[in-house]
Amino acid sequence: MNQYNQFQDALTLKALGELKFSLVPNSNYFVGNTPHGGYLMAIMHKALVSALPHSCAISSSVQYLNRIEQKEILLDIEILKISKGSSSGIVKLIQDGKICAVFTGTCSDFEHMNGFDGLATPLPDIFHSSHQDNYVELNFDKISKGFTPSFIKQLECSVHPDHAWWNRDVSSESAAARCSAFLRLEGGIPDQFCLSFYSDILPPVVSNKYGPLGWIPTITLTTHIRQMPTTDTLFADFKAADINKGYFEQDCNIWDLNANLVASSRQLTKILKSVEKLAN
Repeated sequence: MNQYNQFQDALTLKALGELKFSLVPNSNYFVGNTPHGGYLMAIMHKALVSALPHSCAISSSVQYLNRIEQKEILLDIEILKISKGSSSGIVKLIQDGKICAVFTGTCSDFEHMNGFDGLATPLPDIFHSSHQDNYVELNFDKISKGFTPSFIKQLECSVHPDHAWWNRDVSSESAAARCSAFLRLEGGIPDQFCLSFYSDILPPVVSNKYGPLGWIPTITLTTHIRQMPTTDTLFADFKAADINKGYFEQDCNIWDLNANLVASSRQLTKILKSVEKLAN
């Protein structure tokens, strides 16, 4: 099974009723013993569009509340609005009777949208600064054998040579809190669920400036899908600029290789024990 179909298979929902689904998370898309946040977002995203009349979640946000294990989760949907042009709802992800994540989304149909186009977001200069052949495979095993999360092994991901922090012996004062990469799930052009997955796909960008900082959990993740990709390979650019009390916001834009902005995201993330790790 190719990478694209394998990912779609990992999103297969079991219907328990009109507004209820279940699924056992696929361990191929884990970070250690926990499902990857973008994978969980894709699962909830699929549950919502399965229950609403509009085809794509163009704006969505997840609150990650509790750790999730590799056993059955329940997806409980509440419909908030259905109108001609859009529909909205909430998905509660429940495990062992606890709400572990909450997804809110607004859905519409790209094929029926029309209106003015302007203020385009071009590919950033860094896209042109180094040829794709010079990009570095995302693989942390240089730090420690087996350290690369399982979800990274399910796609082709190569990172800009300036952002491959695991290849440096120490952190660099001149390094930016940034990570740019080419992404590809072999076997298909990314759909809306792939875009949810990609919106949290790269390591926290502060690692490029400070080196490995351990687990850095995502607290919230908001994703906007702007249009469907036209190429199987996408370019993602993740950046952060401010750390406050150990929390930082990480922004992402994703383009296809025809220079179409296809998605953007922002997440609030926490560096655990940040003073202990960074004060010196």
